[in-house]
Amino acid sequence: MNRERMKELADSQFAERQAATTIVHTDEPNRLNINGRGYELVKNYREAFDEEMLAARFSEFLEKYDYIVGDIASNQLRLRGFYAQGAPGIARNQQINALQDYLYEDINFGAPYFVLQNLEPHQVDDQDEEAKPKKSRRRHRNHGKKDTGRAEIDEKKVTPKTNKPKGGKRSEVKAKGGQKNRRFEVRERQDTKD
Repeated sequence: MNRERMKELADSQFAERQAATTIVHTDEPNRLNINGRGYELVKNYREAFDEEMLAARFSEFLEKYDYIVGDIASNQLRLRGFYAQGAPGIARNQQINALQDYLYEDINFGAPYFVLQNLEPHQVDDQDEEAKPKKSRRRHRNHGKKDTGRAEIDEKKVTPKTNKPKGGKRSEVKAKGGQKNRRFEVRERQDTKD
């Protein structure tokens, strides 16, 4: 696929998304309707809000979030959703009080951004994700083995070899000194058979 064909496909997808999303301004300033749902423009840093770019990037999936943050880098709009502060069962980094962390860590320094507050958040059906369970492509070692509920370690037991000196002489090891200054001395044993 050559570059011109890829550009044509990207432009057609851009136009399709724009046509699928309707953005209507209301009588109140900073209020708008996206696909029939109310939103309020809370922050517009460096005039980042652009209706065309938002219409091309907006997805129904974002309607479940209480806040939508859009940042622009290299003339591309990136959208990320956040939940309201204190929402039960939601991780702190997905709540709006983590917005400053997101701005400092994930977007370019000084990049223009905007924050939209969803006035009518609702649950979005995730039918596509539930319908297709993900299969692991990794093969497991214990495939086909019975689960005993215990962790198993595959080790071969090796019996230690005893190095016995040849010629009937035996050596003896004695430790001398305390715990800190331990040293070993090897002496030959003297067998006394009386």
